[in-house]
This record gives sequence, C-alpha cells and structure tokens, in this order.
Amino acid sequence: MNITQAGSIAALGCALAMLASSHAGAEAHGQADTVAMSASDVVEARRTSYFLSTQAVGQIKAGYEDGGDLERAAFAARLLVRWAQLLPSMFPDGTDLEASNALPTVWTDREGFSAAAAAYRDAAQSVADSAASGDREATKEAFFAMAGTCHSCHRNYRK
Repeated sequence: MNITQAGSIAALGCALAMLASSHAGAEAHGQADTVAMSASDVVEARRTSYFLSTQAVGQIKAGYEDGGDLERAAFAARLLVRWAQLLPSMFPDGTDLEASNALPTVWTDREGFSAAAAAYRDAAQSVADSAASGDREATKEAFFAMAGTCHSCHRNYRK
C-alpha cells in the first residue's frame, strides 16, 4: 500500500466517523430527520463518500490477491459496513438535485433502497469476516458477492 492509498482509507474512516457521529448526535437530540447541511452539500458529501469507498474496495482486492494484506482488507470492509449502514440517511428528501447520480427511485422506493443498502452491509460484513479469518479464497468469494450487491443497487437506483 502506498501513502496515497493509506491516506484515502484514513480519509474514508474519518468521513464515515464524522457522518456517524453527527447522525447519532442528531438522533440523541430528537433531530434524526433534520438536515443540517444544504442539499448540495449533502450531495457532495455522498459523492465524496462513494469515491472514498472505491479506495476501500481497492484495499479489499489488494488483500485477497497473493501476498496482500488481509488485515487491511478487513479494515476496509468494516468501513464499507459502516458506510452501508449510513447510506439511506445520506439521501434525505430534497437532495435529488441534478448533480446527483441517484435515480428518483431512491426516494420513491425507500423500502427497496434501504433493503439494498442492508444487503450491501451484510455482504461487506461477510468480506470483513472472511478477511479477518485469513482465508484469501473466502475473502475473494465474499468480495464478488458484495460487488453483486453494488451492481444490483446501481442498476435500480443510480443514473
């Protein structure tokens, strides 16, 4: 792993931690449905988080390849678990802007979108568990299953 990759993973971890803590703080104060950012900032935050998640995906792929670091792969997969948990909350009403790559179905089929995020979360957890066990082949299989949840969601909810 080079410095840029390590920095990207660290940035994703920080971004997700900030999103999680702000969401948890809002829930604790009875404001879970309140958006404290402009709609364009929410769109930019989720676009940035998606970009950073691709860096985590790269770490997972590098981990299951011969000689890769499965510990880093497990960490990256746990970041994706956290991202998947937050994903539905990153699409509040009013953020279906032109700059967004989200299809209207994100908002019209909330139940389906949330189910897709849950499937992604569960698949990412399987990747994390497989990588933590040290089993490269199981990690690779779990990775491809997780990628399938990504493609399925994108097919239904992304432009």
